[in-house]
Amino acid sequence: MGAPRCRVQVVSRGRGTMSFEEIGDEPALGAPGMTSRQRLLAAYQRQPVDRLPLRVWGVHALDEAWVAGRDPSYRPVIEATLAHGDFVGSWGPGQGLFYSAAECPTSTSTDDRGDWVLHRTTVHTPAGDLHWAYQASKSGLPGMQTEFMVKQLADLDCVLSVPYEPLRPDCAGFFAAQTALGERGVVHCVLPNAISMLHELMGSERFAVWSLDERSRLLAALETFHQRCLDLLRYLLDQGVGPVFTMYGAEYVAPPLHGPRDFHEFSARTDSEMARLIHERGGLLHIHCHGPLGAVLEQFAELGCDCLHPVEPPPMGDVTLAHAVRRIGHRTCLEGNIQIGDLYAGRTEDIVAQVRHNIEVTGCRGYVLSPTASPHTPVLEPLTVRNYLAMIETAVEYGRVE
Repeated sequence: MGAPRCRVQVVSRGRGTMSFEEIGDEPALGAPGMTSRQRLLAAYQRQPVDRLPLRVWGVHALDEAWVAGRDPSYRPVIEATLAHGDFVGSWGPGQGLFYSAAECPTSTSTDDRGDWVLHRTTVHTPAGDLHWAYQASKSGLPGMQTEFMVKQLADLDCVLSVPYEPLRPDCAGFFAAQTALGERGVVHCVLPNAISMLHELMGSERFAVWSLDERSRLLAALETFHQRCLDLLRYLLDQGVGPVFTMYGAEYVAPPLHGPRDFHEFSARTDSEMARLIHERGGLLHIHCHGPLGAVLEQFAELGCDCLHPVEPPPMGDVTLAHAVRRIGHRTCLEGNIQIGDLYAGRTEDIVAQVRHNIEVTGCRGYVLSPTASPHTPVLEPLTVRNYLAMIETAVEYGRVE
């Protein structure tokens, strides 16, 4: 006799009924003793949970290689995350060359500059050469792109001269990651989107100037990349990848760099088509977007974002969690709101108060407690460790749903 099936039926805002199955004898969504996978999926859909979902962003406690590479100061945070955290894995299909499977001849060189190594790349396209450079640290510091491929409109023509061949990646890695994670969490498929490619090609400054001076050219290129992303998404869905997809890139055209009109035209408009296709196939869309989002918050809900991270409070953002709940919390799950800077340098009693406040504001419905970013220093100071542990312990103590 086979293991019993638990069917989850998801009724969503105006999208009809979506469903997927969890095979095995795990409790149903909304029941006591949920698994991390069930808990996160329920939160993303604003359904009841047994306790507050807790994602300790950037602490990859199940990744043996990551853990082995951490300083011993990370150990208490890793152990607490193992004991109480809900995990999110990630897998990406790759992006080829400009979201195409076509190949172009490429030349590379390196220049050793002491503590840094400059990597130069030239792509020989049918319409001419493209050059870019990246400076990498030998001591583990963040690197920096020092030269972008697109520096003039002719370079954009070179990019678009590369033949388009649909991306058809091997999806075995997604299913392997899903099997390895099991009920400890959910694997997100990291989905390319159009604005990410435009920004990668030219950077924030040039994009901002051209959004005024060469808007029609940017929008035309955006549409080209968007159609390629839609094609890739259809393929991934046909392969059974999902149910959760995550997208980055919206912050490149969000305030304070751009206003609501730019955010709509360069991100929300195209991302809404991606969201609609995901929802039609029973999936969910998670979006990561830093910054002060007060002027565009409703656009995330309108485009079909099921979960928004990191919902930064002032001073890094401009919307408190209470305001975000009132404005879009009935349509979108909110994730984050514990500022990474506060975890590093804030008072521990303030972290406790913030977690308790967030539990009170959300009622543990449609909310995933999480830092706004990953721990980013080689060593965690004692205060930072205390704050992480306070966040986790407070979530455990006060986040149970009666």
